[in-house]
Amino acid sequence: MTPLLHKRNLTILHTESSEGWGGQEIRILHESLGMIKRGHRVIISAPVQSNIFKRARESGINTISANFQRNNPFSISKMLSIIRREKPDVVNTHSSSDSWVTSIAARLSSVKPKIVRTRHLSTSISRAMLSRLIYNILPHAIITTGEKIRQGMINDNGFNAAQIFSIPTGVDLERFNPLNVRPAFQTEGFSIGMIGVLRSWKGHRYFIEAIPDILKHIPDAIFYIVGDGPQRENIKNLINGLSLGEKVFMLGHRENIPEVLASLDVVVQPSYANEGVPQSILQALAMEKPVVASDAGAIREVIIDRETGLLIKSKNPSQLAEKVIELYKNPGLMVKLAMNGKTLVEKEYPLQKMLDKVETLYYIILNRHNT
Repeated sequence: MTPLLHKRNLTILHTESSEGWGGQEIRILHESLGMIKRGHRVIISAPVQSNIFKRARESGINTISANFQRNNPFSISKMLSIIRREKPDVVNTHSSSDSWVTSIAARLSSVKPKIVRTRHLSTSISRAMLSRLIYNILPHAIITTGEKIRQGMINDNGFNAAQIFSIPTGVDLERFNPLNVRPAFQTEGFSIGMIGVLRSWKGHRYFIEAIPDILKHIPDAIFYIVGDGPQRENIKNLINGLSLGEKVFMLGHRENIPEVLASLDVVVQPSYANEGVPQSILQALAMEKPVVASDAGAIREVIIDRETGLLIKSKNPSQLAEKVIELYKNPGLMVKLAMNGKTLVEKEYPLQKMLDKVETLYYIILNRHNT
């Protein structure tokens, strides 16, 4: 995408029906703050009890409460009134329910905002006509968080390739700068960590199952799990069941991720489904940390095996252990991966580059004739 002339400040309405807090919601928040700094007016509409509503309001972003019930005409009516009142140039929808409600309302509105559907996950999409409607007919453009997601929508679903744009999440290189960050904690041993929402498909189980093998070769290893989520009790029980309570520390949700990353020697990401390009991987690379990650979703777009990290098969704790042990025994490889990973992020994944691409896409669709 090449920038267009005659840019103007826009009104951008983001909608999100998810009440959780993870990479998807964090991206919306940071993208919104970045666009506000560029002079755009940004609104986030979400359920009042949701995490993103609270955090957006705390960040000074204009928020409007909404309950997205796709089969409820009152939900569409309320969103229609929001669009009429706020007059957005672009509406950017993110989850299923808010995409249905907002897309229909936007198409019915006399304001006629352009509709962008952001697809964050790599889960397969139904080939039913309703899926074609919400992805290929109602929106004017689709943003994916990885090229693999884009290709799946084109090849598996037959969606219009010219309408789909891969724009991975960018990293704030000032915040994730190892030269300016002090470690959150000190460890005497070799520290290995995993950062992410505690969901089953993130693969925490396989990280934990790899730990006994790692300890056989690295007795002083210490392990950290950062994040919170629905799998917290299951993960805690698995740790206790393997008698690893003195070696594995669950740190819960943390806001000081740069400082946590600065405390680790190796970062692992054993996800087995749904991933785009995980923010935690990009952040780890920016902080010059070697990464061991499973070949899932769009991860291989940033983890190039033995160049910017080490790739493993999904659901394979023995291979995860093997790669962590290899890094421990080969400091030169750790340095190589860390330096190459940082160079990749600096070149391809800075936050400002993501904002440039999203902003340019908005101008492109706004300069097209209304459809």
